[in-house]
Amino acid sequence: MEQTLSTLRKRLYANARRLRTPAMATFELTPTCNLRCHFCYVALDPYKGPYLSTEQVCRVLDVIEQAGVLFLTLTGGEIFTRRDFPEIYRYAKSKGFLLTLYSNATMVTEKIADLLRADPPFSIEVSIYGADAEHYEATTGITGSFARFERGMDLLQSVGAPLCVKTPISRITEHHIPRLVEWSKARGLPWRFDLTIDARHDGGQQPTVYRIAPKRNRELYQEIRELHGVKGDWAPPLPECSDTEGANTEELYTCGAGRTGFFIDGLGNVSHCIADRNPAFPILAMPWGEIWEQIGGWVTQPLPDEAPCHGCGLRHSCGNCPARSRMHTGSPYLKDPYFCDINHYDHGLEPIEHPDYRAMARRQLGACVA
Repeated sequence: MEQTLSTLRKRLYANARRLRTPAMATFELTPTCNLRCHFCYVALDPYKGPYLSTEQVCRVLDVIEQAGVLFLTLTGGEIFTRRDFPEIYRYAKSKGFLLTLYSNATMVTEKIADLLRADPPFSIEVSIYGADAEHYEATTGITGSFARFERGMDLLQSVGAPLCVKTPISRITEHHIPRLVEWSKARGLPWRFDLTIDARHDGGQQPTVYRIAPKRNRELYQEIRELHGVKGDWAPPLPECSDTEGANTEELYTCGAGRTGFFIDGLGNVSHCIADRNPAFPILAMPWGEIWEQIGGWVTQPLPDEAPCHGCGLRHSCGNCPARSRMHTGSPYLKDPYFCDINHYDHGLEPIEHPDYRAMARRQLGACVA
């Protein structure tokens, strides 16, 4: 059944990409979170409300239903910090979306579990930052959060929806991976991982100090494959932005951003990407057709000839993208050398020497930059 759904989704995305019609959307109900993870990409300081009201959220859902969205992810921040989540959830379900929920599980209550049990979502994905309180709370910065996480997981596992846990691997947890695998196996849950710690979407670089060294990435992937009993050559897991089939590497964006999907922030602004939120358009104040046309013009523009990635034969497999370029340098046309170095090591090549791309781009970072 899972394989059939995966095949159907892949076909749907391929058709949506060919037609450039949105099949999926990610909706940030709020950037507010009860945890304080050291490498979080969400910028709270300049991102204060007023956030969308319940009525406005429902109007947004009306718009994206009419746009043709089928797969909808509700994310935060932490989605369960919104007291009106049950009302929003019921309305989203009534629109026929296949809902995926992103959560840290620490705020799941009996009431939330009952809601999801009565009408389960398409899937639930929960971030796990450690398999014990020491590692978990070293990341979250909140004493007692691991106990709340495990209680929330107990409740979510009773819901009946497909559930998985996922870990952003950082310097805090890189030697803790066997315990994370054991924890997930003991609960009978799929475990996913991501080694790409990104800068903040406002350009703040604090999260990048927790990145694994580029050369260590390949080693960790292999270690994880062996822990799962996977044999053969190294291969990365599929990232959420892996919709690159048929991509034109001469265009600025090669993924599905602005082609098969889009992002809505907690203020009601639509952008092509959850990380690269510029340009953005007010979804409740502009006609959807105009928004989608503007986004399309942005993502399909040619990569400038003078861009450092222009003409690179490895661009199709590189984790660097305009979003990460902008978060690192302020410009979507430059590059975050970290992902370039990883790509070179993955192909058995030595990294190239990089100029200071951040100095090449004019930007306003403010006090958030370390």
